[in-house]
Amino acid sequence: MSEAAPDLAAPTTDRGRRRREAVLDAAEQLFHEHGFHGVSVDDLGAAAGISGPGLYRHFASKDALLMAVLDRIWMRLRPAVEHAGSLDPAQALEELLDAQLDLALEQPAALVLLVRELRHLPDDYRSLASRNHRRYVAAWAEAIRGRRPELGEADARAIALAVHGLVDSATLRAQAMPRGLSRQAHRRLLDHLARAVLDAPTPEAT
Repeated sequence: MSEAAPDLAAPTTDRGRRRREAVLDAAEQLFHEHGFHGVSVDDLGAAAGISGPGLYRHFASKDALLMAVLDRIWMRLRPAVEHAGSLDPAQALEELLDAQLDLALEQPAALVLLVRELRHLPDDYRSLASRNHRRYVAAWAEAIRGRRPELGEADARAIALAVHGLVDSATLRAQAMPRGLSRQAHRRLLDHLARAVLDAPTPEAT
């Protein structure tokens, strides 16, 4: 989750941007289904509707393509992180929770890849991903402590990570969606459960 995707120059036309997103969508799905090393450049090109070598007009390598897929996680989360510091704690938590729910419900495959495939990428990229994750958790912890000043830093971080784990684990697999529950109802349920975690008393407070 770097702040700048390690690929070639960003496309300047709507058609180019749509094609790039199509490549990323196809890569995300194939990497999720078959693993990073189980997918060839030709597989990626066929899924995106272009020739395998045509991918290199958009991305310098298959590694760069995976990095760009993972970068879309940070691109979803970064606006909430950047806004959080200028909002009151309750509003900051609303924005951060919305971002987490949007990511988990709309791009669960990317979260799987982040956990499963990040280890295959260069050290500098993994360091950037770790830095962005720390920044994200810190924004949550600051908002939580602003809303619940009795909490220490460690407790606030633990609560933030518990919310992330709850939301992510409920959406990481397609079969996790309960039968008969619409996406909207699933989101409402996860939102309710996440808020319960945010408001739960810590053992020291009981």
